[in-house]
Amino acid sequence: MSGDPHPLSCPVCQARFRGAAVCSRCGADLTALMLLTAHAHALRQSARHSLRNGDCTLALASVRAAQQLHSTVEGNLLLLVSRTTSLEP
Repeated sequence: MSGDPHPLSCPVCQARFRGAAVCSRCGADLTALMLLTAHAHALRQSARHSLRNGDCTLALASVRAAQQLHSTVEGNLLLLVSRTTSLEP
């Protein structure tokens, strides 16, 4: 499952972000976009780790922060699990 509800794109030409540091269409530097997605991924990993360790509050905070940076389908599922586990709305 790897569909993004809000796929990232080059801020210059709107080409789909392909995970490269340089846009394949216009040559724009996409390093900041790469860092953003990497940070969101690390936050989702932290949320999974927190859930495994029983820290539901930290898991929920981590996945919420990740989804604010870069919303993904997997992140939405993790958010649902975190909310259900922590019993927060």
